[in-house]
Amino acid sequence: MERIQIMRRELHQIPELERRLPKTIAYIKQKLAPLSCSIFTPCTSALCAYFNFHKPTTIAFRSDMDALPISECNDIAYHSTHPHQMHACGHDAHMAILLEFAQRVHEQKQCAYNVLLVFQPAEETGGGAKDIVNSTVLSQYHVIAMFGFHVWPNLPSGTIASKKGAMMARSSEIDVTFYGKSAHIAQRERAHDALSAATFFHQRWITASAKWSKEECLIAFGLLKSGSVRNAISDQSILQGTLRSLDDAVFTNALTEMKRLGKEAAHTYGCRFDLHASKGYPLLSNDATLFERCQAQLSNLHELHEANLLSEDFAYYTQILPCVFFYLGIGPCPALHSDQFDFDDSILPVAVDTYLRLLQLS
Repeated sequence: MERIQIMRRELHQIPELERRLPKTIAYIKQKLAPLSCSIFTPCTSALCAYFNFHKPTTIAFRSDMDALPISECNDIAYHSTHPHQMHACGHDAHMAILLEFAQRVHEQKQCAYNVLLVFQPAEETGGGAKDIVNSTVLSQYHVIAMFGFHVWPNLPSGTIASKKGAMMARSSEIDVTFYGKSAHIAQRERAHDALSAATFFHQRWITASAKWSKEECLIAFGLLKSGSVRNAISDQSILQGTLRSLDDAVFTNALTEMKRLGKEAAHTYGCRFDLHASKGYPLLSNDATLFERCQAQLSNLHELHEANLLSEDFAYYTQILPCVFFYLGIGPCPALHSDQFDFDDSILPVAVDTYLRLLQLS
């Protein structure tokens, strides 16, 4: 078994959540310690390794470190040893890729750029990449480009794929609340029906949102809570959903439309209305010029023709730097975030070789 597979499986056994990553960080430090890099912490629960080739500029490579609050159901020798915690999104693989790449950079006699490796917390819960950006470490080390990988099920095994421009969606969690007035259903004229307001809003939104194709904008409500008993008019309804878009202008227009329809529904049923949209992740958009340079360097880069409405906090880096994010195909396997997620990790050296070729970008 290759070193990179051993590291991935060792990391798989010690999943940790959000910014609480003591074992993970200790493991990464141990692997980096013998190498010719400086190791430092730019912000809480993050770790960087800097290889100084005495060049004026630096290129950066990122891995996320956090796991998910999922109980693993796989019967494998490297099963998670932490109850209710699992690397179900491939971050163990991303770390192993970057650690193996660190070893290969260490072996380089010369390089056209300095190299900064970023091990980032809290990708799943948000904020980890933003913390790195706010730390100013990327500007301090004169980073001019940044790259990242995500293992990707059902993409043919070993495929390296990406696309120019928008690749993954801007996202926001949406809470819509209607406040009414309760009364017994036999005296409904005294009430302001929050349930009817919510269902009126939901149906109007379905009709209004049909003007956007689901490829560019999608909002779906997965939860509706209303009322407390069967024989009283509801005095409060809460709809919870998510808004995702591949275009910032469409995203803004969708929020504006929801607010308009919410106010209309509230007025119709004599209720008050509130809409809260979380900040969420920004749009992940790969830099067009850098992508073309990658195409010239990587003969096996497959160009995707469609983006998807999943989101990824690597997007924060794309807001301040030329970046390209890649998928590493891992073939048919259980879905990401599944309690049975696992894959053939013999494919991981393909990602390392890709990073090595990016060190030669012209």
